[in-house]
Amino acid sequence: MIAADAIALMLQEYQTTHFFYVPVLSPPAIKGMLARGIQPVVAHSERAAAYMADGYARVSGRVGVCGSQAIGSSNLAAGLRDPWMGRSPVLALTGGSDSATRGRNLYQDVDDRDAFRPVTKYQEVVDRGDRLADVIRQAFRMATTGTPRPVQVGLAGFWGAVTLEEVPDDVSVDARYGVVPALRTGADPLLVGRAAAVLAAAARPVILVGGGARHSDTAGVLRELLDRTGLPAVSTLNGMGLLADDHPSYLGCAGDYGRDSANRALAESDCVLVLGSSLGSMSTKNWQLLQPTATVVQIDVDAAEIGRNYPATVPLLGDVALVLEQLSAQPGKQIDAEWQQRIRTLCSDWETYAGESERSSDEPVRPEALVHRLSQVLPRDAVVVGDTGHAGAWCARHLRLGEDHTFVRAAGSLGWGLPAAIGAQCAAPDRPVVCFTGDGGLYYHLTELETAVRYDLPIVVVVNNNTGMNQEKFLWEAGTEEDKNWKFSDVDLVTVAEGMGCVAERVDRVDDIEPALARAVASGRPALLDVRTDPDIACPPSWAPTP
Repeated sequence: MIAADAIALMLQEYQTTHFFYVPVLSPPAIKGMLARGIQPVVAHSERAAAYMADGYARVSGRVGVCGSQAIGSSNLAAGLRDPWMGRSPVLALTGGSDSATRGRNLYQDVDDRDAFRPVTKYQEVVDRGDRLADVIRQAFRMATTGTPRPVQVGLAGFWGAVTLEEVPDDVSVDARYGVVPALRTGADPLLVGRAAAVLAAAARPVILVGGGARHSDTAGVLRELLDRTGLPAVSTLNGMGLLADDHPSYLGCAGDYGRDSANRALAESDCVLVLGSSLGSMSTKNWQLLQPTATVVQIDVDAAEIGRNYPATVPLLGDVALVLEQLSAQPGKQIDAEWQQRIRTLCSDWETYAGESERSSDEPVRPEALVHRLSQVLPRDAVVVGDTGHAGAWCARHLRLGEDHTFVRAAGSLGWGLPAAIGAQCAAPDRPVVCFTGDGGLYYHLTELETAVRYDLPIVVVVNNNTGMNQEKFLWEAGTEEDKNWKFSDVDLVTVAEGMGCVAERVDRVDDIEPALARAVASGRPALLDVRTDPDIACPPSWAPTP
């Protein structure tokens, strides 16, 4: 067996179904993948290929695999920034230099291994065929244990020529390392008991649901705990969707883009149970929301994250779902009636505040009304892929998700949404995938609409089109040449999308969103909805305590 065949066999045994890449990288390996039922997906840019692998990983829980030849590897590294920040298991395979030509000015040869170091937790170069199997095994182990994150394996040679070398007969894998979490461990029972006592003594406890809870598939045990105790819960952007929006304990997404109800609940809490969140700036509104006097019980699979930003009164190291089961088995109590009433008031105040803009029928469409109406008409089991910037903010504040919905979002890279939606559709071929982005985000990887058409991936892209990047509008003097720093030409996106083979239509009225989405989903083809929204409406800052 040669290394190219070994790659295809090992990916198959790790239950990989797609490989996202830009040619040319080991054509024999690509042919081997096709023979084993793994679909190669050729993207228009290496960064888009990385985002596709990221979207695939976040929705499937399996390792997303992407690749490029040597000259494209720096571009691929740039695409790993978002899965690194989003804690997503992605394997990047790249061509690279080898000892025979290194340092001799080989065409397109640059040693760019350093570009991968900040955005991967494991890096290795395969410069001999007999090393391939053990390196791939270790890459998968590293990607799916501890905090899941990207890994990179270089295949020596411009297009990975080392894959033509022979490998040992044993290329078997342990398939558990193809999914997250690969291994689950519980917390110290003594600390679990202490955490339960701290929560029972609290007058105003709140649960903060982070992205680590999603990796751990915590929804079931979390809902059981909330239903039994009445504990209120908020989420980070990465934790959105684990609780249905209509769950009586859920106040919404907290943080820089969050709902005022969620931010206020965190700020008024005297004890916060943190489920898989690093308590970074986005989820705490630049560390303003948790009070210095509040106690923190932090569950995380990574010991280095516990107490990083807030001293953890009780550190619980382990798998979030498993530790939450341990905690749920401890004696507890219903929350106080006074705190329950305060939570209901916060939710009611938010609904009153948000309802006015969400129910607007203004033209151009208000973005709040667009997202609210989208929430009402989403297919029952839809996967929603949200971009960052204003798209992320509008989702955090106004997207209402049901129990059967899945939500994934960009960790910070504008333009991630469209290619990530393609990866999500590959991961969930029987579920409708709806991408929500702005025209600013769409333009980054607009050409990937053609990729969706080529591979018959029926994503629906809903564009919050305000003909510009109006999140930056306030920086520039209106009516001058400075407008070009945020304002775009009025491009006919319907014609552009149709030219690539998509179904597309323009939407100017909020009441037209529902039938337009229904037609797009029913078409069974890649589709784009160009929803014209008001460029003068920016997302207001979320609530924060007065200094």
